[in-house]
Amino acid sequence: MTMQRLALLALTCGTALATMPVPVEGQLDRLRRAGRRAVESVQNAATERLEEKIAGAVTCRVDDTACADDARSEGERPVFVDEEGNVITDANGDPITDPEDARAAMSEPGSEVWRNYDFVPGQTVLYALDLASEPIGRWPASQMVFGRGNGQVVEYNGARAVEFTERSEFRVALPDSLPDDFTIELGFKAGTVNLPLRLFVDPPEDVTPGGNRSDRDYVQLSSRPGVYRRGNDVSATPGLTQISTEVVPFALQVDGDAEQGDPPSDYTILYAGTERVAQLPNASFKRGDELEIHIRANARFPAYLTSLVVAVHGDPLYEALSTGDREFSTRGILFDFDSDRLRGESTPTLDELFTTLDTHPELNVVIEGHTDASGDDDYNRELSNRRARAVVDHLVARGIAPDRLDAVGIGEAQPVADNATEAGRRQNRRVVIRAVEAG
Repeated sequence: MTMQRLALLALTCGTALATMPVPVEGQLDRLRRAGRRAVESVQNAATERLEEKIAGAVTCRVDDTACADDARSEGERPVFVDEEGNVITDANGDPITDPEDARAAMSEPGSEVWRNYDFVPGQTVLYALDLASEPIGRWPASQMVFGRGNGQVVEYNGARAVEFTERSEFRVALPDSLPDDFTIELGFKAGTVNLPLRLFVDPPEDVTPGGNRSDRDYVQLSSRPGVYRRGNDVSATPGLTQISTEVVPFALQVDGDAEQGDPPSDYTILYAGTERVAQLPNASFKRGDELEIHIRANARFPAYLTSLVVAVHGDPLYEALSTGDREFSTRGILFDFDSDRLRGESTPTLDELFTTLDTHPELNVVIEGHTDASGDDDYNRELSNRRARAVVDHLVARGIAPDRLDAVGIGEAQPVADNATEAGRRQNRRVVIRAVEAG
């Protein structure tokens, strides 16, 4: 704990400390011990959660593919560890069960594996599936409108998911119609490679008689994930057989151009993990205020939906920093769970930030780290400060002058959304870049 942190804690407790007949050094010792206890409590809780998630799994080194194959052939679940024996997790602290994803998670931003990854998640979350409070064995009716089929909330690989054991259809209501620019992130495991998920964003009134949506563009996730029109893939990539055995993090980015085409053109990119599997510059998605999802599955080959996040895509960074409030909020800078290590998924946002600062030397910025309200508030402030400092260090290492940058940890003190919901918590976990005057 730094002296600045100690001074801050001392100020917040000023009246009580002033009345105590204890030497200053004794007061500082007490504060140090309290700080250590808070950190240890958070870390112990994180360790316990991880141990629960990997219970019963087979531990394999990330480069030992034979170990993972043997585990799966025996019906067991592999989790991967690095050279020091640490379990490799995603940004939410969940163990990664796919070897390629595990290797990608260990790679630094800008490394070879992230070179072609340019997905930037939307900054304002419209919807986020939250299964933590949903009863096991029940359909999450408060979050997903049931249409047909059979699905239930289950424990899957140490986390919760919606399991589908029959051909199923459901809708997700959004608070507003999808804007011109939006992103959708979801974790999905197909039962087999020929049992897909289909995602539609059309308004219900646009469905043709008999429920036919095949004349519209839609997204399909299967052995050939991509953008489809009239049942045919317009842009897709075959051969992603891992979809049959692992949960795959998919991400869809749609940037609308209202100035071109009739209907207007949507530049659409679909990612499966780190791979860009579809890219369509003239897609045509008619927006509504809900999503409709069709999933093919059966009792022998169930499918699993582990996450779903819908967000509004942000304004260009330089425009945001040079106009209005002169600040840019992003969910695109990610860190390891309970850590300040930058994850590779941060590459596109970090590249954009570096390019903006490099081409506009008049800009000076403060990097602010923000968290949700989970955990101890003092610990969250300290963690967010380390994360903001990690962004600054990354930019300095790439050549941005240190005197143009500053870092500050805000923690949970400035929420922009309700911490009682998963959508709100996701929006509160952010990095804010704020332009400031030189000096």
